[in-house]
Amino acid sequence: MTNTNCLEDIRCPKCGQEDRFFITGCAQFEVTDDGSEAVGGHEWDDESSTRCPGCGHDAPLKDFRVRPDLPPDPEGKNDDHAAWAGAAVARFIEVTATDEEDALGDLLADLMHWSDRNNYDFDAALDRARLHYEAETTPESSP
Repeated sequence: MTNTNCLEDIRCPKCGQEDRFFITGCAQFEVTDDGSEAVGGHEWDDESSTRCPGCGHDAPLKDFRVRPDLPPDPEGKNDDHAAWAGAAVARFIEVTATDEEDALGDLLADLMHWSDRNNYDFDAALDRARLHYEAETTPESSP
């Protein structure tokens, strides 16, 4: 089933189940000595704790979002590589106050300036980075 509403693009990364989940959310209650009553709606976000009732996998909701087709990950380390880069970009955004949309291009341009001032060949480093990326996303051939 393809979800098109509350669970759009949500699927358990462990078992693939996509029909229902337990998500910890926030709600407001009016509480008196006699009891409580919900006031308004409820909400959750990508950081909300989420559990799959099928396999018990428990993680933030963002980890249940269906990712776009990613290249192969033969060593199982590409999520780590992406997380390290994400930390660098997040710090860059924090220091420069640039928009997330512009951050990658601005960071690359600033790395060009840094390379100029520190006697590094940016183009050679970029070529080397492409070779590393290719090696990290090319499946190993079977013997």
